[in-house]
Amino acid sequence: MTHLLLIDDETATRLVMASRLKEAGFEVTSAESGAQGIALARETRFDMIVVDAVLKSGIGGVEVVRRLRQNPKNFGVPIVLSGKGSSREEFAAGYEAGADACLVKSDLPVLEHMLKVFLRKKAELDEVLGIQRTLAEQNRRMQAERSAAAVEPAKPARKQASESVPAPIVARPDGVLLVDEEGLVRTADRGAADLFGFEVEGRGLGKLAPSSGLEAFARDASVDPRDGLRFDLPARNGRAARAILASVVPLASRPGAQSGERVVLLVDLAQRKVANEAARLAEYTLPRQQLPALLEVARLAYGMSSLVGSSPAMGRIRNEVRELCDSAEPVLLVGETGSGREHIARALHFCGANSGHPFLAVACGGLSPENLEAELFGSVRSAFEGASDRPGALQLGKGTVFVEDIELLPLTLQRKLLRALREGVVTRAGSERAETTEMRVVASTRVDLNQAVAAGSFDVELLRALAASVIVVPPLRERPEDLEPLVAHLLRLASAGRARLELAPAALERLRAHRWPGNVAELKSALERAARRTSGATIEFEHLPAALRDGDAAAEDVEITPTRSARPATRPAGMPPVLTAAAAQLVPAAAPAGAFGQRPGEIGADDPISLDHYERKCLERALAATGNDKLKAAKLLKVGKSTLYRKLKRYEIA
Repeated sequence: MTHLLLIDDETATRLVMASRLKEAGFEVTSAESGAQGIALARETRFDMIVVDAVLKSGIGGVEVVRRLRQNPKNFGVPIVLSGKGSSREEFAAGYEAGADACLVKSDLPVLEHMLKVFLRKKAELDEVLGIQRTLAEQNRRMQAERSAAAVEPAKPARKQASESVPAPIVARPDGVLLVDEEGLVRTADRGAADLFGFEVEGRGLGKLAPSSGLEAFARDASVDPRDGLRFDLPARNGRAARAILASVVPLASRPGAQSGERVVLLVDLAQRKVANEAARLAEYTLPRQQLPALLEVARLAYGMSSLVGSSPAMGRIRNEVRELCDSAEPVLLVGETGSGREHIARALHFCGANSGHPFLAVACGGLSPENLEAELFGSVRSAFEGASDRPGALQLGKGTVFVEDIELLPLTLQRKLLRALREGVVTRAGSERAETTEMRVVASTRVDLNQAVAAGSFDVELLRALAASVIVVPPLRERPEDLEPLVAHLLRLASAGRARLELAPAALERLRAHRWPGNVAELKSALERAARRTSGATIEFEHLPAALRDGDAAAEDVEITPTRSARPATRPAGMPPVLTAAAAQLVPAAAPAGAFGQRPGEIGADDPISLDHYERKCLERALAATGNDKLKAAKLLKVGKSTLYRKLKRYEIA
């Protein structure tokens, strides 16, 4: 039974509310004053707390909420502020003090429903915290097993060894987000709002942390928890930049369930002095007895049979992976976001002779230059504020380092990477001592690197080193014959633990008609969400995500991504032509300009680099493509009509 604390100094009102809540199934403890309620909350952990907004004697209701929130025992406990006719200012002060909801006291039915909703959310949070405590305990046991298995060093070295083994990350995160299957934040605690520096509810993960990979990381955690994603939040609104470690826990869902929700746990590494090293230790090491079985699973998951498709392009990719998997030379993967570049990089690793060594992925867009340098090349303690003595990804054995979106790597680090490729040595940040590296580099890009060279943002010698072996990954829309084999493969994966799933003809036809701007990643996400919505063995049309099910077929044929003005691709002397040809497929040419120059929504070379500017252009392009029909434009942009009107008002678009 749920134990609820009711703080109200009006005897009659307190008795009525207590009686009503007991009838609703709550166990109620009453307090006649704010001080008594605070004292009871210190002694007993309650599941929920209801506070009268207007306490006539002693501590006021808002101050009671603030003091309750300061008690660590009340972490995760919903607090509701209730009043008879309290002003908006009073309720605003209640929210500022930490109340989860403010309700009019006379609306007892609404209060009951609200408490039941909070109870459900609290149960989900308790489940997540339980999982975190279990993971922390497993981490502690792993540390103990590793220490017991190691040979005890000599006494002079013992202190150094103990200093190098970090303590496990504490279970309680600095911020918690509850996101839905679309990647939108439904609920966030105050810690998450403090980390991002603004209100986060209702925003997508892709906008909260652009280029960090957080959205894809959360989407991929559909069945099992994932942890170890490191990214940086840039400085904004007077707040310093922050290094973040993210973990994702999917909430348990039944066949036919509609939620698909995930909990994102955020740790501020600047506040956890040992968390950085602990995250690396947990990411790069495995219990010895588990290693053979896990390697075998990885070889099956990323073997040649996992490169699914009957198109000539996929046949070519399989042949190129066979030829390159045992080589130590660098490889460049060229393709759109979501086309499967990381999967191919893992296939190059796990199909080769070095599959028993680490595979490490480093996202260039998610880290600050300092942390990116430390992640790739290592650092010494004096390199920058917060740095520690640790090796980089290029120094951790004979495995593979996957450098994602290498076009975002700063020029100074490009030259350090070029030295590692040519000479086999790296230099840690803050050090001048060269150290050897045997890691293989597999890089990916989604732009024309020849144009980046011409613009001065990419090193031509690094491009020559990478372009010796190039694998071009076409978008899914250019190889429609691969759709059905991919659907069959992904449904087999989604059917784990249940009857084999299949698509109804109407659902398959809808998948064929879609353009798949998100490529294979979008297809995988759509099928996983559809699988959760069905309790049977057949995925019907109505089980598909709303973006597919309700899409306007005519509108979907319009590409709403603003295009850049066409510029001739310049190819440096000696550069293999395949790279320019491949990248030309990725950068769409601009349509002919109309009578007044650029058409609506097109981005030209002189436009500022701004997300707000880009969003405004998308809105203009969608309205132009739909004849200013706002309902169709909302469907085309895959947003609600109210969201569209709000954005149009923000950008003053008629």
